[in-house]
Amino acid sequence: MRSITFAQAFQFWLKFTALLVPAIAVLGVWHQRHDTVGDGYPTVRRATVVTVADATTVRVEHAETVTVRGTLDGSAVSGPAPLTVGKHHLGAGTRVELRAGDAVPVITSLPAQHNNDWLRPLGSGQDHPLYASLSLMLAICLGTMGLPHVLVRFYTNPDGHDARRTTFIVIGLLSSFYLLPTVFGAIGRRYVPDLLLTGNTDATVLLLPERMLAGLPGTLLGALVTAGAFAAFLSTASGLTVSVAGVLSQDVLPRRAERRRRIRAFRLSAVLAVGVPYLLSLPSERIGLAAVVGLAFAVAASSFCPLLVLGIWWRRLTDAGTVAGLVCGGVLATIAVLVTIIGGHEHGWLGALLQQPAAWTVPLAFAVMVSVSLLTPGRVPADVGRVMVRLHAPESLDLARIRPDRSSAATDRSSQPPPPLADASATPAD
Repeated sequence: MRSITFAQAFQFWLKFTALLVPAIAVLGVWHQRHDTVGDGYPTVRRATVVTVADATTVRVEHAETVTVRGTLDGSAVSGPAPLTVGKHHLGAGTRVELRAGDAVPVITSLPAQHNNDWLRPLGSGQDHPLYASLSLMLAICLGTMGLPHVLVRFYTNPDGHDARRTTFIVIGLLSSFYLLPTVFGAIGRRYVPDLLLTGNTDATVLLLPERMLAGLPGTLLGALVTAGAFAAFLSTASGLTVSVAGVLSQDVLPRRAERRRRIRAFRLSAVLAVGVPYLLSLPSERIGLAAVVGLAFAVAASSFCPLLVLGIWWRRLTDAGTVAGLVCGGVLATIAVLVTIIGGHEHGWLGALLQQPAAWTVPLAFAVMVSVSLLTPGRVPADVGRVMVRLHAPESLDLARIRPDRSSAATDRSSQPPPPLADASATPAD
């Protein structure tokens, strides 16, 4: 755990630098050109050729004529082709040549938006955008505390004071880090709008420096961003792998006494921790990276968040309530994720509830955990009071003098002053 913590700390600064330096350069070039992001539909600044790798359906907002070489709406085309307003089908390997000023056809999996409203949460193009935005915010805020590679980091702090200080500093660093993708997204709509045609908008951070800075400087900045992307992948993947593999090898697989067998069990658990998510990720290639991350946060928020909040602050929580809440919230959120990944895109309230499940799975998990705990009061641990004191008392308090709850009555009796001794000169009548 300590080695992975040091690795993640180093990789954070590498990621932060890899995004901060290109972001400053991109903002500087954008400001020097006295350019604007614009408020209309995204258009290309210069002649651009886009090759569609797979069969794609695009949406055209403005009628225009572009050069197409390949398959358009089921017919072979090689030359100028008029695109009417509406949807058009492009075959695999089709090349679309856009002239400077042409509006970019947008893949149908992305919402059609103008530059002046793409950043607004309620303009996300999803059904019931208010619910979707609030549910995503709830998933990210509450899901962070339930991520295994985040929880494990607290074990590397020597005491509670350092844990709180670390949390406070990390929140500030993360807030600074998450400002940078917004910069790339806003300027990317102006300089790499052709990514809207293929749907590879995740590549904006990688391609934007080269588009704005020609030659070696742009290539070096792109390489720096690539290094940061690999660091992000390795830090998250290594932390999650160690966390999940440790749980599997110690709590799921049979325990081994010999060190060699324990190491072998950990290695097998690491393979399972990487292989199973990889297989589950194959059907999700058509879903954007941001949507997949939001679903993962929704599962964490629906399972571990209620356990941590109630386990730390509510003394009436029982083991039966804990298991019931974990199973209910975790299973329902996982089902919603699997249906979204495998089942396809649903419309209406059903699609909104499945694509952003945190708004209903998190309260349901809390309700089940509290209800089952209230129905099983006899399963409340006997030493819950002592545990609560150890959790919330200052570190400077001498907790060694605190006795278990079962002896609290005896402690109270022993703390009372003894009765006064009888007077030897008193008579029996007295």
